[in-house]
Amino acid sequence: MTDTKKPSIPFANLHGHSTYSIFDGMGYPDEHVDFAYSNGLEGMAFTEHGNMNSFSHAFTKSKKMKDEGKDFKIIYGIEAYVHPSIDEWKLERDKHRADVKLSKQINEDVDLVVEDENESKKVIKSTLNQRSHLVLTAQNQEGLNNLFKLVSQSYRGDNFYRFPRMDYDMLRANNSGIIASTACIGGILGNDYWRNRDVGPAAVRSSMEKTVESMMDIFGDRFYGELQWANYAEQHIINQHIIELSKVYGFKLISTCDAHFPNPELWKDREIYKMIGWMGKKDEGNKIDALPKTLEEMEYQLYPKNGDELFASYRAYSSALGFTYDDGLVEESIARTADIARDRITNYVPDAGIKLPSFVVPEGESADTALAKLSVEALKSSGLYKDQVYIDRLREELHTIKDRGFSKYFLTMKTITDKAKANQLCGSGRGSGAGSLVSYLLNITEVNPIKYNLQFSRFIRKTAKDYPDIDFDVSDPMILKEMMISEYGDNTFVPISNFNTLKARSLIKDISKLYDIPFQDVNAVTSKMQFEAKGPAMKEHGLTAGAYEPTWDELKKYSPTLQGYLREYPDVAVHIENLLGQIRSISRHAGGVLFADGLNNMMPLINSGGVVQTPWTEGQTVRHLEPLGFIKFDILGLTTLR
Repeated sequence: MTDTKKPSIPFANLHGHSTYSIFDGMGYPDEHVDFAYSNGLEGMAFTEHGNMNSFSHAFTKSKKMKDEGKDFKIIYGIEAYVHPSIDEWKLERDKHRADVKLSKQINEDVDLVVEDENESKKVIKSTLNQRSHLVLTAQNQEGLNNLFKLVSQSYRGDNFYRFPRMDYDMLRANNSGIIASTACIGGILGNDYWRNRDVGPAAVRSSMEKTVESMMDIFGDRFYGELQWANYAEQHIINQHIIELSKVYGFKLISTCDAHFPNPELWKDREIYKMIGWMGKKDEGNKIDALPKTLEEMEYQLYPKNGDELFASYRAYSSALGFTYDDGLVEESIARTADIARDRITNYVPDAGIKLPSFVVPEGESADTALAKLSVEALKSSGLYKDQVYIDRLREELHTIKDRGFSKYFLTMKTITDKAKANQLCGSGRGSGAGSLVSYLLNITEVNPIKYNLQFSRFIRKTAKDYPDIDFDVSDPMILKEMMISEYGDNTFVPISNFNTLKARSLIKDISKLYDIPFQDVNAVTSKMQFEAKGPAMKEHGLTAGAYEPTWDELKKYSPTLQGYLREYPDVAVHIENLLGQIRSISRHAGGVLFADGLNNMMPLINSGGVVQTPWTEGQTVRHLEPLGFIKFDILGLTTLR
């Protein structure tokens, strides 16, 4: 990385989006942070649309930067969808349901929340669809916990309608430790403008005053007016309303750059990413030729600018559009963000303690004593206590489990397996977990590890830092999961999410479509490239059999058809490389679940397809649950058990 810049105006961007603002933001948090740090920012917030799904990435990056001695504050937040009153909204919805014509406007069939940027720049006519953006950032652990509660609530019941929404009552009940700002032109004050501008300035001002009074009543001096700098007049009209209101009500102003891509070179790729997201839904003008030729021609430049660049944007855009501001006031609004990051947001480290259900431990006992008691009783009842080998092995395992702090894990796993076995759903257990005598005695597994010379150290080692992982096979995972959710609740027993990403084959098709490349040319390459590259790629890795999916680099190296295609259409290659791995959808892990008390208070749960699930995935190369204290339980489907 290059040496960091030293801008004259300090700045911490309190409003930013990664690829977890699906088909709107682009790039992963570490990419945004690396550029922001090198560009001279003092900090950066991740405020995804309606979720905190990037939090685990940001948390991991923050720890890494501290270990490297880099002074940069990563801030956790959300750009929430807010409605003044969900109760009042429900009354409006019920009116629609009762009216044959209006009932056609009701649209509750939404699996993936995607922000429509254009919808933010106009009046939302349907009262059912109305909502406003509000940026919320956590000052401390209490604020972070409150954000988790708010997000989890926003995906529940009537709070979720096309978007996960919070209302003023929810904010009032959970606002401690949270800073709020007015967001973009689709924000709480921006929407006051859009809804009332045709009536006149007085109506706009009156509506904004009511909103400001509500926000200040909830957040007090933790409420900020947010100025943004773009090349369209409505942004400046809203800015000037916010400035005038700040003089009357006394709230402070900040400026943000509302980052949506990690560096200025990726502006076109972000636009293509948006187009792919709406492909087949909104195709009008959805071609690359319709884009401006350079970033400077865009209405906005949404990368992590430093304070000097943001001030230059203010100067350029306001001058071009004929709007006048107080330079000192704008510079102060930029610098204030750094003050907030340094002085109002504490240097807290999010709670990463192990999280498991408390009710698996009998009242009056500790997890260690409860596990030891159950294990010893099982050893006696089985008759195995007569052999000193079993006694020594049990003593060794219990000592290691206690030292590693995993006693409650085994009690939790026993709760799951007892339920499965009571309903004849499971098999005998497999994997390294079968090397545990404790697992065998608790009836988690049914393989005697001593009889078959299975080693406990392959499962848990005294010196390791990883968490145990028992692969538990059942005939029908969904039946068991539904039973557990029914008994313990969907805030306690929660499936783990998967985030599906853009792959080379689909990207070639989508990007080629945007470039109007003939279908026969596209089909020729996508139908052959993996077949051509698979054999040579496997040979390079010393593989002779099995499934293998060549990487993009291997496809380029070993597929002659792809090589010819990219020579003919070189722009496609650049965009594929920049967009590979961006998030395209959300699904669920085949078997992974979390089991802990009140997960809705410990993570910002989401809802996909009507199923409550985690905001963070297990990850392949990077773990996202374990570093935050969440232990995955694998409930895997094995059809031969049916």
